[in-house]
Amino acid sequence: MAVLPEWDMHAGVAAVAPVYLHLFMWGWVTQLIFGIVYWMFPKYSKDKPHGHEGLWRATFWLFNIGLALRVIGEPLHLLRPEALWAWLTSLSAVLQWLAGMAFVINTWGRVKER
Repeated sequence: MAVLPEWDMHAGVAAVAPVYLHLFMWGWVTQLIFGIVYWMFPKYSKDKPHGHEGLWRATFWLFNIGLALRVIGEPLHLLRPEALWAWLTSLSAVLQWLAGMAFVINTWGRVKER
């Protein structure tokens, strides 16, 4: 990212630029927040302190597969605006949205008033 402004902004470099933001904000910051919520929020119950482990696994995999598809699909869609790359980028957004919903559903039981 530091050398990006120094490079000649031809199409290949410009197409990769949004990926940096997604990898930082979604790949690092959001997953840091998810991890803090997983470990630090109030316990769901004595048997299931973190809530439903299956939902946590679904959140992890949906989110990371969606992020990987975005890293692949978004630059290709910017370079070659064909339907396949648009669908790949759309699929990545849907997977990340589903991960967000699984996260909210699983976390809600830990923070709602008892």
